[in-house]
Amino acid sequence: MKESSNKKEKKEKDTKTTSEKVKKTSQTKVENNEPKKIEFELEIASLQSELEKLNDLNLRRAAEFENFKKRREREMEDFWKTANAALIKKLLPVKDDFERSIAAGKNEHDCTSLLTGIELVYKSLQNILKDEGVEEIDALNQPFDPEIHEALMQIEKEGAESNIVLDQHQKGYKLGDVLLRPAQVVVSK
Repeated sequence: MKESSNKKEKKEKDTKTTSEKVKKTSQTKVENNEPKKIEFELEIASLQSELEKLNDLNLRRAAEFENFKKRREREMEDFWKTANAALIKKLLPVKDDFERSIAAGKNEHDCTSLLTGIELVYKSLQNILKDEGVEEIDALNQPFDPEIHEALMQIEKEGAESNIVLDQHQKGYKLGDVLLRPAQVVVSK
């Protein structure tokens, strides 16, 4: 029995020793982890600060972009108003000429002076459009081009090649390379 008791005591002693060793080891680990924990907390705080700065910068850039878009829209609106104003200013004399022609036609019963007045107004309008870069599309007797022509109908005509513009119902116009209005045409079959 004594042996058994000694074994028990030895076992308890070993358990206490092991327990103490574990406690010491875990305390050492906790003590060793303290600097790492502080380091991680500092790094987290630094990253959070950087994140806040980046979020603030992102919000500022988004606001700047919105302001830029609004400013650009205002500038474009002002540009078109100015451009339209310049064109309208050029067209006002044409309107005045039309009014004078109408008044002359009412006072005189001779249509010749009325026709002369309207021809002068027409020439003024043509000059303004030419100055602005507007060109007529020459369609008659040209090959049909769906990019600049709008076919109203196709007819058969003896001696005419296929897909040639035979008649023009309404003139087409271009401003540089931009099509303002296609020519409305009759095309041969």
